[in-house]
Amino acid sequence: MDKNLSEQMTQRLTVPQDKARRAALESAVAQYIARERLVPPLTADELTAHARCAAVSAGMAADELPYVTLVLNNALWADVVSGVPCERRLLLLPQCLADTEVCRAERDSLGLICAQCGGCAIGALQAEADRLGYVTLVAEGTTVVSKLLTSGKVDAVIGVGCLDSLRRIFPLMNEHAIPGQGIPLLTDGCTRTTLDADAALATLRLKKQTPGGGGQADLERVSEHIRHWFTEPSLNALFGAPATEAQRIGLAWMMTGGKRWRPMLTATVFHVAGGDIANIRETAVGVECFHKASLIHDDIEDSDDERYGVPTVHKQYGVPAAINAGDYLLGEGYRLIASSAFSGDTRAAVILTAARGHRELSLGQGEELAFCRRPAPVTEAEVLRIYERKTAAAFEVAVLAGAHAAGVDEATCFQLSMFSKAAGVAYQLRDDIEDFRSMPGRAADLLAMRPTIFLAAACASDHPAVRDALGAVWDGDVPGRLRLISAISAAGLHARAELLYAHYRHETERVISAIQHTGLKRFLRRIMMKMLPPPSTGGSF
Repeated sequence: MDKNLSEQMTQRLTVPQDKARRAALESAVAQYIARERLVPPLTADELTAHARCAAVSAGMAADELPYVTLVLNNALWADVVSGVPCERRLLLLPQCLADTEVCRAERDSLGLICAQCGGCAIGALQAEADRLGYVTLVAEGTTVVSKLLTSGKVDAVIGVGCLDSLRRIFPLMNEHAIPGQGIPLLTDGCTRTTLDADAALATLRLKKQTPGGGGQADLERVSEHIRHWFTEPSLNALFGAPATEAQRIGLAWMMTGGKRWRPMLTATVFHVAGGDIANIRETAVGVECFHKASLIHDDIEDSDDERYGVPTVHKQYGVPAAINAGDYLLGEGYRLIASSAFSGDTRAAVILTAARGHRELSLGQGEELAFCRRPAPVTEAEVLRIYERKTAAAFEVAVLAGAHAAGVDEATCFQLSMFSKAAGVAYQLRDDIEDFRSMPGRAADLLAMRPTIFLAAACASDHPAVRDALGAVWDGDVPGRLRLISAISAAGLHARAELLYAHYRHETERVISAIQHTGLKRFLRRIMMKMLPPPSTGGSF
């Protein structure tokens, strides 16, 4: 049955012509969603699988599956879309709605510029969309839509089109966790197309009395707050004007470089879970204090001379002053969290989370330092454990700090912890891959003989060139490390790193799918796409 349904889905993308039948399918899908307690966003694969289950359980015809998939998507997102302000919605209309025999519209590189002559449905839909404040685009293809979706200017999409075109657009929306509604053409074929205009207008007018799109994350707004929090005046307001060397070094380092993923995670999780973003400032800055302190200490322990394109703190001020500045930032991090405006229980939960993360980071770094003192064969499991302690623990602190502060329930916090572990390991694996792909001779971690997934793959390999190079490496031969990098590439061991990255990225997606909170699912999906792009489909090492 599943095979037949799949074949029909690809061969017959039709919309039921009977309005009563469409209503019956919508009712059956609504009952299925309630029974299965589905929460958006779903991945494209999940959406297809649930549509198939809904179709089978309700005894629907095989050729109705494409329409059922669209109805399922619409029903899942309807409440969220209705909470998005109209000026943050995009209405996408197809040019094929225009009657070419009477159409007087101009066309440019973006699409059709409607003259609103009344010769087709485009004018009426666009007029209503303009009245409501929509951004409207009359165009074909996905390139322009993709640019708009990734621009951060659109929070919801309402697309009109044939089922085939909607099926191409909605995966882009799923990828970026942007909610949408699809309005299918009743007749297609690219000429003299028709649609249910009343249903289309009703969809355009979806609106909650109190806006709020399912805890949507305005990442642009959060980023603006974070940029402001790390300016000199804002930091001085939190730390006091620097009067000592430790303060001057610490605050200068807080303002230097970095993507600020951790305060971004803390602030956005808190925001989408219902908190007022201004209230999380001290906690988010405290989380970044921990991260910046760990970088100072890590650079000393690894004897690194440069970070963010500038000399490391210990190269600028000496090791003793750098250690002290790192300790100062750790103290400030705990002080900021402990003095935040949250309840005592909330502050205690955040501090305990930070302390556990601090402990795990130190244990992971300790394992790495022990290896660097006495290099020896290392296993994949040992390397992944170090990654989980060093990188994943820091992500977990950032995510759970925002969750605890917002009062997120224990079950969801557990899922957020699982997300952090999977995403943290995937992030480090991707970092390893990018490091190894860099210019020849610049696989820095491997050259420094730190435990990486590539070294673990080499230790498990029987390739003669790899075994020969490893023997020289254990004897402290630096040229042997360069030979090892070449041998790893020649033996194709990079494929194992790619496979592990794909595995942990998939695990990250799996954990997100289980979260029963639309706002958190949307944010984590979007942040995952930024931090963890899909594995490469090719390319040479």
